Amino acid sequence: MSENVEAVQRLFDAAARRDSAAVFDIYDAYIVWDASRTERGAMAGRVVLGREALLRWLREWYEPWETLDDILGELIDAGQQRVVSSMIQRGRGRASGVEVEQELGTVWTIQDGKIIRAVWFPSRAEALEAVGLSGQDAHADS
Repeated sequence: MSENVEAVQRLFDAAARRDSAAVFDIYDAYIVWDASRTERGAMAGRVVLGREALLRWLREWYEPWETLDDILGELIDAGQQRVVSSMIQRGRGRASGVEVEQELGTVWTIQDGKIIRAVWFPSRAEALEAVGLSGQDAHADS
């Protein structure tokens, strides 16, 4: 497993443990969190700059959820310091009780062991296309 894939794996592991300190330690202070390609409720169309702004935004994002889990599908080393992840996000609204599930793909850019950029896509296929890979070219590294 490459160092870049390991960094993203550490992020998902820390998130699964609900260890927010470990999660934010993996992000660079100047992280670019780009959800402009998604249609994900409050996240849709947003770009957040910097770790402090991301922390504030994530608190806002998680507030209306009773439960919200990110289930990692795979990690793919895409070269050039990039990793593609596929995941299913599953949650239940706090007020409505409605359960939702959606697929997401993300392109993570890592520099010196820190995540400097995360670009979210509505699917694994779109994330792979963004890095110049197709489904048959991509092989999981996790």
